[in-house]
Amino acid sequence: MNRGEKGLFGGIAVLAVVLLLLLLGSCGDNCDDAASTPAAPVTITATPSPAGSQVGQSVDSALERVGQTGLSVAVHDASDRDENPGGDWTVCFEKATLSKVDFAAVPDGAPCPKKDGQRIPWPKMPNVQGSTYADAVEKLGDAVGAVAIEAAYEDEAAYDTNNGAGEYANWKVCFQSVKAGTRLAQEPDVVLHAVEKDETCPSSKGLYKNAENDPDYRDREYAEPDDGTSAGDGSSANGGSSGDSGSSEEDYSPGDKGGCPPGGCYNPCPPGGCR
Repeated sequence: MNRGEKGLFGGIAVLAVVLLLLLLGSCGDNCDDAASTPAAPVTITATPSPAGSQVGQSVDSALERVGQTGLSVAVHDASDRDENPGGDWTVCFEKATLSKVDFAAVPDGAPCPKKDGQRIPWPKMPNVQGSTYADAVEKLGDAVGAVAIEAAYEDEAAYDTNNGAGEYANWKVCFQSVKAGTRLAQEPDVVLHAVEKDETCPSSKGLYKNAENDPDYRDREYAEPDDGTSAGDGSSANGGSSGDSGSSEEDYSPGDKGGCPPGGCYNPCPPGGCR
C-alpha cells in the first residue's frame, strides 16, 4: 500500500468513527433498545421486463412470449364483431402497463382495422370483365384464393388455375363468379368464364357457340309435331289417312231417342256434331 492509499484509508476510518459517535449521541437512553431490536426484512420485487412488440404475431405466440415475463395478458377482437379470438388470430394492437398487456387481434388472413374496434377493411372484388386472364390473376393477387378459368361457351373447353402465363393468358374474361364490389372476406375462390382473344362473349352463361351442339336444340329439331300427327307419315291422330275426307252424314245412325246409341256412334260425329 503506498502513501496515498494509506492516507485515503485513514481518512475513511476517521470519518466512520465520527459518524458512529454522532449516532450514539443522538439515540440517548434508547441506544440499548435500538441495538437489541432486529431490523425488519426488506423484500425487493423486480419489475418484469416487457416482452417487446407482438404486433403481427399470432395470439398463441404472443401469449407464450409475454407469459415468460410474468405479466398478465388479455386478448380481445380488434374489429367491431366482438368475437372470441383464436390462437391463430393475428395481433394488430397492444397496450402494455407495468403489470399487464392487452392484445387486440383479427382472424388469420384478415387486414387490421385502422383503429381498435373498427370494421375490418376487407378489399372489394374488382371488375375484371373484359380484361385478359393474366391481368385478372395479377389484379386479384392475394385478395382471393384460387383464380380459375373456364370456357364461357358450353361447347368449348378450358381450365387452369392461378396461371397468368399459361395458354389461356390472353383469353378474354366474360363473366366472373364473384360480383364486382363484393367484400372479399376470407379470400374466396373465383371462377372466370372466358373466350379466346378474338371471340365474342356470349350474351349470358350456358349458351353454345354452335347452336346445333345444344341438346335442347336437337330435342326441338326431332320433336313430334304439336298437331298430334307423326312427322312424315301423313296419318292423323284418329287413325285415318290425311287424304280421307272424314265420315259423311249418312254414316251417322242415331238411336231412337237421339244421340249415339249404347254401343256408340259407328263413326265420329258429322260436321254438325252429335246431338
